[in-house]
Amino acid sequence: MTPFTPTWTIYLVLLIGVTIGAWAVLRRGSERRWRAILCGIAVVNVGISTTFTFNRIADPAYPDFVLSRNWPLHFCTLVTFLLVPGMLATKQWWARPLHTLLFFPGSLAALLALAAPGAEYIGHPLWSMNSWFYVIHGLNFVLPLLHAGLGGYRPRWRDPLLSLVWFTILAMVVLGITVFARAVVDPKANYMYFFDPEGSGILVVLWHLIHIPVLYELPLLPILYPVLLAMCAVQRGFERLGRALRRTPPAADPTRGSSALGT
Repeated sequence: MTPFTPTWTIYLVLLIGVTIGAWAVLRRGSERRWRAILCGIAVVNVGISTTFTFNRIADPAYPDFVLSRNWPLHFCTLVTFLLVPGMLATKQWWARPLHTLLFFPGSLAALLALAAPGAEYIGHPLWSMNSWFYVIHGLNFVLPLLHAGLGGYRPRWRDPLLSLVWFTILAMVVLGITVFARAVVDPKANYMYFFDPEGSGILVVLWHLIHIPVLYELPLLPILYPVLLAMCAVQRGFERLGRALRRTPPAADPTRGSSALGT
């Protein structure tokens, strides 16, 4: 699959359509039911991601894709795993920070990966194992949105900024592990692309402009903040539309009025 081709466009349209259909069906059931279903989908996604990773490690066509450089520490992989508790969490102290992280940078990172994947994920046949990359990131994209649409998370205006705070804290932890891995395990370990963009979309542009490991990613924060604010505005707009539709009274039946006058 290749971004912005007819196949990719059809996949994205189907993904969004199925998500809207799932929202329409799940909103009629209990919260316990839809949380269990979303968690089940997240668990399946973890299974797909793990299978995809080990399949690629075993494939001689990718000699640089080795286990020592593919611990589950890239941000999108972390999102895949964090979606499992995220779909179930409700009132725990960590629930809202987790939901904020998944809804804002989590879903946006997945969408960016779908639109601008690395070169090694482009141009493969639709039915190849490589297409699972698009399935994994597609679910990373829609699950937080579906969770929010069903009422599991309601963004506030301060949440986009807070999401960048949580993202930065997570990135600092991953950076520490990456530095350790480069020193002890594999000098080419590169989680969250701190030391090389590896062909990843906007990071390539920033790398050409700054070309300093770690620091070249810092402009992402002010660049992404307006996008996250727009996501919050869209979500709150849909919430208001939903409330307005629920308050709208049913249209009067003219036949009932005429029959009443005739009696």
